[in-house]
Amino acid sequence: MQTKVLGTPEWTRELAQQASTRLEHRVIVGTARVNASNQNVQLAAAGTGRVRRGVKAVDLAAPVEFGANRNQVKTYRRRSKNGGTHEVTRHTSNQLRWRKRTGHVFYPATARFVPRIASLWAQTVVRTIAFAFEGRT
Repeated sequence: MQTKVLGTPEWTRELAQQASTRLEHRVIVGTARVNASNQNVQLAAAGTGRVRRGVKAVDLAAPVEFGANRNQVKTYRRRSKNGGTHEVTRHTSNQLRWRKRTGHVFYPATARFVPRIASLWAQTVVRTIAFAFEGRT
């Protein structure tokens, strides 16, 4: 329980330091949480919650974390008011960062945070054993 209480604000702070865009803050930082059991600690972000207007954070997690091909262009055929058609070109990935296999926010933050949370667990185990030897609970 102590891990969740102490870990959640630190995990959120670590993600916030790594995030640079508003979309990253909404999708990843805004949904960050720490789940702890007697066996492990799970760091999570973008698993639950909605970002805006019913868009699920989980649907945006991969493009926001790993980026997208920003040169990708989509072309649509549109009908004009006078009945003719014309092509419209859209750059649909401009709001995302460039593709990066190692991630932009979650994975770099995890690499920095895991040693800290492991240290907290080790200190907790040592303290619990020391209290048990002293007869305190």
